[in-house]
Amino acid sequence: MPSCSSAITGTSNATRSHNPVRGGLDWSGEGRGCNTLTGWFVVDAVTYTSGTLTAIDLRFEQHCEGGLSALHGQIHWDASETTQPPGPIQPPPDLWKPAPGSTPTAGNYVYLQSDPGDYIGQGKTLTYTPADTTIYISAPGNRLSVGVGLSWNGDFQAMSTIAELQPGYYGKLQRFPFHNPARGGLSWYGEGRGCNTLTGWFVVDSVTYTSGTLGAFDLRFEQHCEGDLAALHGQIHWTATGN
Repeated sequence: MPSCSSAITGTSNATRSHNPVRGGLDWSGEGRGCNTLTGWFVVDAVTYTSGTLTAIDLRFEQHCEGGLSALHGQIHWDASETTQPPGPIQPPPDLWKPAPGSTPTAGNYVYLQSDPGDYIGQGKTLTYTPADTTIYISAPGNRLSVGVGLSWNGDFQAMSTIAELQPGYYGKLQRFPFHNPARGGLSWYGEGRGCNTLTGWFVVDSVTYTSGTLGAFDLRFEQHCEGDLAALHGQIHWTATGN
């Protein structure tokens, strides 16, 4: 296939709603972005193969809202790179678990423990079972969605490289569906409250599938809203048979 590569000095005085004569740039994420910006980028090297980008080295600088402080970045990307994100790892030993005796001894349940100051759980400890509310479970591919009556909803997304949930620790997560696909994501919300941004983890302590259909799982999680120290913790036990 024909290919071409080059080293190119990029554009200066680039803006977000840009002048097509000069070009533009915009870096945003984690719920944050510039309304207006100024900056520049440099393409140090670039390769196209049959009109498709196959490699690039690029640097940039961005100033939001006319501020002096800058965001700098460097990007190296090559389509031939085959490294994939790893799957879940062995859970660290000091992660949160419910206190002994605090959860039901049998049957499906959702247990929530909220620290004082946690916006989502409001500092409460709550236990839900099928005797008092309906627990909904949906497991499309490598994601688990949980509903608790009309009160709560949760999403637990595995990293993009695995087809189904696997036992282990999923850490350094951000809010689903605005998460890094290489790590996965989570979000627990309800009663009219949800996080704009969050950090957290979940652990799949056990999980079984039968012919690709989720049959049972035990999962626990920790979620921090808006960078707060206060956390919402939860543990979910569910089997298709209700045991």
